[in-house]
Amino acid sequence: MSTEENKELVRRFNEGINEYIRTGNLDPVLDTLHPDVTFDVAGMPPTLEGMKQVLPAFRTAFPDLHLTVGEMIAHEDKVAYRSTWTGTHQGELMGIAATGNRVTATETHLELIANGKILKHTGDWDQLGMLQQLGVVPSMG
Repeated sequence: MSTEENKELVRRFNEGINEYIRTGNLDPVLDTLHPDVTFDVAGMPPTLEGMKQVLPAFRTAFPDLHLTVGEMIAHEDKVAYRSTWTGTHQGELMGIAATGNRVTATETHLELIANGKILKHTGDWDQLGMLQQLGVVPSMG
């Protein structure tokens, strides 16, 4: 696949997550993932089954969550990008009762593409910032 096709695959993956949050339909996400996909994201099990556990938790906690893909760079079989998600904390997440607070969190990802699908998803996201916005961790200074 070309780098542009790889970038489009990553966009479809993120749009699939947005659709899942809206509708509960996971198929658009699954359509972008290699059968042997692995995940390297803090707080998330490394398997497809792990992702299937995490996404419903975020859908419950932030039913209006929306991902926006920002800057994206592709080289050969890799795509790196930044994204931002926003949502209103309306349900329990990680033992934290709904606060009603609006949250914006940034993420950085690297996708490895094989045979037109995402084979490895590596990501970091601003968990501290989210917890501060929820009011469960004090902001610094």
